[in-house]
Amino acid sequence: MSEKVIAQNGCGKIIWYDDWNSLELRWLASTAGAADPDLRSTMETFAREAADRKPKTLIVDNTEFHGAFGEGMMEWRRDHIIPLYNQSGAAKFAFIVGDQYPRPTAETGAKPAPDGGATFPTGWFKSRDAAYRWLATA
Repeated sequence: MSEKVIAQNGCGKIIWYDDWNSLELRWLASTAGAADPDLRSTMETFAREAADRKPKTLIVDNTEFHGAFGEGMMEWRRDHIIPLYNQSGAAKFAFIVGDQYPRPTAETGAKPAPDGGATFPTGWFKSRDAAYRWLATA
């Protein structure tokens, strides 16, 4: 699968997969020292690219994410980011979280479902392969 980095900053890379019509935000380890405005800017760039490009699927790779969201971040995401994701018309959204993620994932039986006002199901996965298999059925 060919990938093209279409945007990048100190917190992450936004990657377009033309042959799969998919958009990915790959968080970087440098998020360890990132402040909320930096994280918000990265999420907003990704969401605006999604709204503009209309990908079939969305991916966020959190395996290198070492930041922490401040108070109100999830509400901000719900109010400002999820609507842009909905505008994209994406059929599925996959979070890749790796082995360090403490909550249930698809591999442990968690079922993907719409979340936070999204019009598409979101799945949480410990591996990229599992996420890709699920996304491929979109």
